[in-house]
Amino acid sequence: MSEIITSRNNRIIIEASKLKDKKYRDQEGLYCFEGRKLFEEALQSKVSLKSVFITEKYQNSQKTPLDSIRCPIYTVTNTVYEKLSSDSAPDGIFCIAEKDKASADTNGTCFILCSVRDPGNLGTCIRSARAFGIDTLILYDSADEYNQKVIRASMGAFFRQSIVHTKDIVSTISELTSKGYEVLPSALSDNSISLNTVNINKKTVFIVGNEGHGVPECVIEACNNRSVLIPMIGDTESLNASVAASLLMWEQSKTLQ
Repeated sequence: MSEIITSRNNRIIIEASKLKDKKYRDQEGLYCFEGRKLFEEALQSKVSLKSVFITEKYQNSQKTPLDSIRCPIYTVTNTVYEKLSSDSAPDGIFCIAEKDKASADTNGTCFILCSVRDPGNLGTCIRSARAFGIDTLILYDSADEYNQKVIRASMGAFFRQSIVHTKDIVSTISELTSKGYEVLPSALSDNSISLNTVNINKKTVFIVGNEGHGVPECVIEACNNRSVLIPMIGDTESLNASVAASLLMWEQSKTLQ
């Protein structure tokens, strides 16, 4: 391990802190995350770590062995770590990794998120997708999955979940349909059918839309004006996007068991 970094203006620290910005992450092909649990999940998932920053307290605690890590490990003072951290109760370990996630399989079980902008919701959806066996999560106009809040909310599932992006959701729906998939948006409309009546199979793809506006009308039209609603007993108007997505993924998972 190198000597302790004591200055917040150290070049290495400045470059690392820039990764909180999406534009810089995209430019460098890197991203950052922090916390012991995520660090351990990253090691198990064989994430390509570029560098690791730890506080003296973390180093002395020996919470996780660092000997096997083949990247630079920097010890920093608490003041310096505060510049890197965005966690309210930091563990004292901050990591930088390369964007080299597993390739996507759009021939397996898929799920589409349309304009899901809240990082916490996206992270929860990623966690659920991994839990319920979704092969590929397709994102359209949604939050950046490399955002630290997304990675934190995914509880490490981010490192193992296959994710692809589409800039043209209507074309993606058409492509999936041509492969034999039935694509169904989750929406509250006069033509929506109850989820209980849908014959769900491995070729069923659900779409969950924006937290406030739902799935756009053009997307519903691309699905032949078919949509599903999740039946609710109470008088709640709608569900949180990540809750709705998790319920639909659970239904999909039944076809995989």
